[in-house]
Amino acid sequence: MPPARIGRVGAGGPSPRDWLESLPPVTRIWFVAAFGSTCLVSFGLLDPRRILWSWPLVYQKFEVWRAATAYVFFGGFSFPFLINMYLLVQYSRNYEVSPYDTGGGGDTADYVWMLTLGAMMMCGLCTWLGVSAPAQGLTFYVLYVWSRRNPTTQVSLYGFPVQAIHLPWALLAFNLLIGNALTVPLMGVACGHAYYFAIDVVPDAYDVTIVKTPQLLCDACGGGGGAAPA
Repeated sequence: MPPARIGRVGAGGPSPRDWLESLPPVTRIWFVAAFGSTCLVSFGLLDPRRILWSWPLVYQKFEVWRAATAYVFFGGFSFPFLINMYLLVQYSRNYEVSPYDTGGGGDTADYVWMLTLGAMMMCGLCTWLGVSAPAQGLTFYVLYVWSRRNPTTQVSLYGFPVQAIHLPWALLAFNLLIGNALTVPLMGVACGHAYYFAIDVVPDAYDVTIVKTPQLLCDACGGGGGAAPA
């Protein structure tokens, strides 16, 4: 198969708009928010300190939006930013179209609830460890849960074949090799394992369900929309 020609005029490939609209809804919103926040910060239109995590500002000044906005800022335009955008789109999309069924029928509501629980756990760890920019951790959280849901899937990591179950650890090793900090990715892996343990191990071992997507959220998501639009 010949290599794809991205962005070539007249190539007949999908436009950026077509590509964006092909993404599942939650992944599309997350990507647009992440890309948009980086644009606003890079152009000097937004102070990143207004959107990063800070428990004192949430608790004392009720800046509750930080519980969400902290997960859409991945830093300025750079090579690590591009890598994070790739991981976000690739594995959020892959998991969103077939998430664990925690009461919403394995659809959008289950994915939104999974992200909500992950963000809550990450906020707790951020407060404890003094981390203000946890966005990369949430992508590792999603990636880890996806790898547990699809353990035998073969993926390519910079040209090397890797089984999905080993992908989070391979990415952590790569980050260590190039000198990147591991605190935030490890937070994501830890939260991902806690979620996986709660929805896969505990019900089988103890016949107890401890993660249940709220019915209100299922109703809001309409019981559909988890798959990418045709």
